[in-house]
Amino acid sequence: MITPVTNTPCAPGFCACPPASPSSYTLQRVFSRLNPVELEASLTHWGQDILRVLAGQQLAIDGKQVRGTYLPGQRQASVQLVSVWATKQRLCLAQTQVVSKANELVAIPQVLDLVEVAGSVVSIDAIGCQRAIAATLVERRADYVLALKQNQRALFEQVQAHLAPLLRQEPAFVSREKDHGRGEERRVWVSRDLTLVEEAADWAGLAAVVCVQTRRWQQGREQHSTRYYLSSLAQASAGELAGYVRGHWGIENDLHWHLDVTFAEDACRVRQGHAPRNLSTLRKLALTLLRREPTKMSLPRKRKKAARDDDYLRQLLCQLAPQSPDAN
Repeated sequence: MITPVTNTPCAPGFCACPPASPSSYTLQRVFSRLNPVELEASLTHWGQDILRVLAGQQLAIDGKQVRGTYLPGQRQASVQLVSVWATKQRLCLAQTQVVSKANELVAIPQVLDLVEVAGSVVSIDAIGCQRAIAATLVERRADYVLALKQNQRALFEQVQAHLAPLLRQEPAFVSREKDHGRGEERRVWVSRDLTLVEEAADWAGLAAVVCVQTRRWQQGREQHSTRYYLSSLAQASAGELAGYVRGHWGIENDLHWHLDVTFAEDACRVRQGHAPRNLSTLRKLALTLLRREPTKMSLPRKRKKAARDDDYLRQLLCQLAPQSPDAN
């Protein structure tokens, strides 16, 4: 259910409001009928107005199910969304819905069409590791870092065999972190000599294959993982490539996690019409507004403050005003 929680219908001075907040049923009807494409276009325009220039930025692309939209007898949520996330600014730039009976692979080219990616580095998980997507990114003058798994079996096995001798040597880059009894070590190897990788020529712009071995430990337990990546970045160092690999997790940790935990998206049972998709768009917008407001306070506390303090709510909403050319 959509529950109005503000102490007044809206922030005074922003729009003409009725004397009381609309009921939850009214809100559901409005959001179920609101054109989601138009709302998402507004989010994209506003996000790119903030960011100004995408060149040099990392854009992570990933999908998420809105689990509250499961219907009896369904094997997956009826609403699945693919988002473009600017990792450094922690800003959602665009989203699109995965059409019924399709998967993220179909939606990735669609969401790429919504953003000017020239000069940026686009990272996608294994489902987006496709020749056509790599070719599209190169054609649009973007670089890529694509996770390589068994869905590209022949290439995966070739890259694995190609890098095996290199893994017996010292890594090109090592990073270690310790915090609150937990630790993590990442070891990175990079090969740019792809003459022995038979399928490399079929991948537009492919300039390097990367192996990242991760060791995590906590309370005497250890976990090990080995992951492989394809990249078009011919000049990037091993440390820079490791940064892009790690940066991709920002869409999970900084976006999807907060949608579920801070905004309880998966617990929302609103399923009528376009409402789930539109509400997800508004959650992403709200998350960005809360993050950009500089008060040192947790996101849940900021949400509660905005619900009770009209001045603070106005302060948040003023961020939606058009940016001046010399802003940012």
